[in-house]
Amino acid sequence: MLNDNTLEELTEMMQSLANRVIRGNMGAATDLLCWTPLAPWIRASRRSRIQSQTHEGRLREKASILCENATRDHADLLVSAWN
Repeated sequence: MLNDNTLEELTEMMQSLANRVIRGNMGAATDLLCWTPLAPWIRASRRSRIQSQTHEGRLREKASILCENATRDHADLLVSAWN
């Protein structure tokens, strides 16, 4: 018998694998739909998703730079006062 923790981990892993397969199949389905009259909507959806991902990536880069600068310039604030 599997303990509860192992069972939960296996369940999560199987769900993750299933979701990956579903996403892959959805990608193939939308590729096929690009050859139908639905193509303008699919292109708009993809363009929107790419723009959103690009924006999020740029925000992460900016935040990363700000955090690096703050930790470099104010490293003394990272040390606890009672030590």
